[in-house]
Amino acid sequence: MYVDTHLHLHEPWLSDKERITEANRQKVIADITQNKIVTWAQSCDIPSYEKTLMYSKQSEYIFPSFGILPWYAQEYADRLDEVAELCEDAVMLGEIGLDEKYARNKASVPHQRPLFEVFLKASEKHNLIMNLHFRGGLEREGFECLKSYDIKKAIFHSYSGSPDMIKEINDQGYYYSYGAANFEGRGNPREERLTERLQLIPDDLLVLEIDVLQKSNFQVPSEVFPKMLRAVAEFKNIAPEEVEAINHKNVCKLVENDPKLKHMKQMLKI
Repeated sequence: MYVDTHLHLHEPWLSDKERITEANRQKVIADITQNKIVTWAQSCDIPSYEKTLMYSKQSEYIFPSFGILPWYAQEYADRLDEVAELCEDAVMLGEIGLDEKYARNKASVPHQRPLFEVFLKASEKHNLIMNLHFRGGLEREGFECLKSYDIKKAIFHSYSGSPDMIKEINDQGYYYSYGAANFEGRGNPREERLTERLQLIPDDLLVLEIDVLQKSNFQVPSEVFPKMLRAVAEFKNIAPEEVEAINHKNVCKLVENDPKLKHMKQMLKI
């Protein structure tokens, strides 16, 4: 069974040209259902979470994750109680974190950490899975903030920080999520740095993600996932079936003691 730990069924930050059409979105939801792809659908603010909740009602294989990207933190500076209340009902948290470099509005920066800590408190209280977005030199601050709470199920989404910090992350037992785009096209300096990171990540801390489906070269998840497995398998010099088994095993470890994900555990046969 395919498990996608990070997919956006909404695209609030992409241009209209890149955004998948509603017809394609419905194809994605139908494909997830038909092929029984357990999908962790991320959100980036409250409106996108409401959409994600709606999409999850269309397929039992879509599990909604509540998050507010740091880019929009200033919009929630006076709404932290509302955010905390939504965390109480959430089954997972994400996409959340710290990001100064790519923030659409620099006014968000001073509000990012207070917002992030609302999610950390909820994760600590309910032992919720967290999908984390740390970018632009704030990886160390985010990691230290994470460690100051009793967080057991953190996933570093497409980690792009210093390779020197990876051993520390590994020692905490935190996970990393990467997708086909991360394993393909190596050769330029940026990809070589990514390759260096990937070589330091142990198999038992790696999970797979699609992240974003775009209008250009649109493909449904059941078409993307086999290509992703082959790309990771080539990188690791193992069979695609072994990659799928690694992903499935690690996902099972993340959800095995989570009462909020009882239905997912039944799907995964835990």
